[in-house]
Amino acid sequence: MSNIYNDHTYLENNPEWHAGDALFKAGHILKLLKQIPDPLWKIAEIGCGSGQILVELSSKLPEHILFFGFDVSNDAIGIAKEKETSRIKIEQLDLIEESEEYYFFDVLLVIDVLEHIDNYFKFLDGIKKKAKYTIFHIPLDLSVWSLFREKMLIESKERVGHIHNFTEDFVKDILEDHGFQVLLQTYTEPMYERKSFKEAVVNSIRKILFKINKRFATKSIGGFSILVLTQNKY
Repeated sequence: MSNIYNDHTYLENNPEWHAGDALFKAGHILKLLKQIPDPLWKIAEIGCGSGQILVELSSKLPEHILFFGFDVSNDAIGIAKEKETSRIKIEQLDLIEESEEYYFFDVLLVIDVLEHIDNYFKFLDGIKKKAKYTIFHIPLDLSVWSLFREKMLIESKERVGHIHNFTEDFVKDILEDHGFQVLLQTYTEPMYERKSFKEAVVNSIRKILFKINKRFATKSIGGFSILVLTQNKY
């Protein structure tokens, strides 16, 4: 699966590398960043993809804050490099292999990455010493609906490379086990793109359930993600 990010497979399935979702995600990330009591100087995103989230954040946060984007994909770096500025630096590397002294940040963003990593236990152990705080955005792909429609999970694996599927409590427990103390969390809704009448109906149900009970909606019909602010214990 790791080859799909460098052999153009992922790029062909996702030509913009999800840049269209960046404004939406950055808005939610910004709310958590404002809850951090410490001054922020350096924010990094591992698995930065298109780099557009960093662009959106840099336009809304004070000018003294510097942004760094890292990715192992040649295709992603090719897109993100075009967005470099005096405040945004993009580099192709595996962050967990680099020295903590040089690559240490106030906040590390791990946005829709964990579900793609072959060995996410090793990944978590490798990044917890890279920042004081980490913000994770993780799809909650497992739900009652997805268990009855397992083809959805297979399609997600083929189209966007989701090789792991999580529920809220399970993934938070994993984070805690690997040194990430959960401080705050929120749910995020899907973009609700209408591709067919059936999907429009399902999305309407999602919206209604989410308004009634967010946690129940994530566990029953699914399609949501969790955004988590952690303090790293290292």
